[in-house]
Formats: sequence, C-alpha cells, structure tokens
Amino acid sequence: MAKFIIGIIIGILVIVFMVQNVETVDIKFLAWSASMQRAIMILIVFVVGIGIGFVIRSIVYRKKKKKKEEEEEEQEKERKKE
Repeated sequence: MAKFIIGIIIGILVIVFMVQNVETVDIKFLAWSASMQRAIMILIVFVVGIGIGFVIRSIVYRKKKKKKEEEEEEQEKERKKE
C-alpha cells in the first residue's frame, strides 16, 4: 500500500512539473530533431522510464523464479537419492 501511495505522489508531482513547463523546446539526437512542448517531452521520458523499470523488474523476477525452481529440483533429486 505504501508503494501505491508513493507512486500516486510521484505521479502528481510529475503532472505539476509538466503544467509549469509548457514552453516549446528543440530536441536533437544524432540525426533526428524535433520541437515539442517541454511537458510532452517530460511525459514521454517519464513513461519510457516506467517501461524500462518494468522490463528490468520482470527480468530480475524471472531469473529469481528460475533459480528457485532449479534449487527445488536439486533438493528433490537429493531426497530421492536418500
């Protein structure tokens, strides 16, 4: 529940920050360039960050789950030997 409340607070802070930063900015990356409102850019970066965090968390969770399953299989093999 605490993580949910912290997430809501962070979301609200991001929205307030976006509303206060509505001027247009130029973005350049390698050969690509674009002009957009700073608030849109912040929203895009925020969403991409959440997506990357979710992917990394999923990968770590799968590795832990696989390791736990392997350990359980190993313990079961040891029990059968006895």
